[in-house]
Amino acid sequence: MAPSRPFSEYGRRRPGGGAKLRSQRGRIAQNWWSQRFVDAVERGGDRGRLQRGRTYARAGQVVELRPRPGAVGARVQGSRPRPYLVEVTVRRWTAAEVDAVVATVVENPLLLAPLFSGDVPPGLVDLLAGIGVELLPTDAEVTYDCSCPDDGEPCKHAAAVVYALAEQLDATPATTLTLRGVELPELLRRITDAASGPSDPVEDLAVHVTSFHRLAGDLPDLGLRDRVPGRTVADDLDELVLGPGAAGTADALRPWYVALAQGVEDRRRGQSRA
Repeated sequence: MAPSRPFSEYGRRRPGGGAKLRSQRGRIAQNWWSQRFVDAVERGGDRGRLQRGRTYARAGQVVELRPRPGAVGARVQGSRPRPYLVEVTVRRWTAAEVDAVVATVVENPLLLAPLFSGDVPPGLVDLLAGIGVELLPTDAEVTYDCSCPDDGEPCKHAAAVVYALAEQLDATPATTLTLRGVELPELLRRITDAASGPSDPVEDLAVHVTSFHRLAGDLPDLGLRDRVPGRTVADDLDELVLGPGAAGTADALRPWYVALAQGVEDRRRGQSRA
């Protein structure tokens, strides 16, 4: 009888031990930003390697995934005993591009609420594209490195990382900024510094709200009913049509409008006592 051979010599995958993807059939990317990322990668990839990469990702073969500015490092369990080391690199924004992103958000304050809640609004992507800054990378801006002998671009291990990353992008959209070399907290700090105005928080909020409405020009008829005594703008935010992809924006804006209304009321009371 021939001696038994190690499991790996048959070319089959060893159990990965990583987290299996939630999506076990159909599209892996569920949201528009992750779909665009996957579409860009799939345009330049080999169909067979991509299919095997999806199988790897769904089976939990990606045992470690570490996004960092400009790249994501990973370990992917293949047929050999030790996982392969994979790095997917994305072109980082230049300093000028980051400055343009900051200026764009400062000039469009409605983008602040989604960003502060960790979302990436479609409006930001469109505005940036209009000035030649792409948030979501093209296939030419993504490179792959894997310790396996396959020289495919991407190999099945790197493809598995892309699909695992796409599902993480669904859960944490701000990772798209990290891939471009910018962490969301740092970007928000720069935006806040650039937009800093009066030291009084109520006055500061009023300046931003006023600036937004001034930049927007005449507002269209939004179909809202006439103001009801005792109601504020915050009460009616849910009735505003904020556009596709803006789910949760009204909830994020409501505390700001409530704070503004409260501040105005407190000042009126203070002036009446004076």
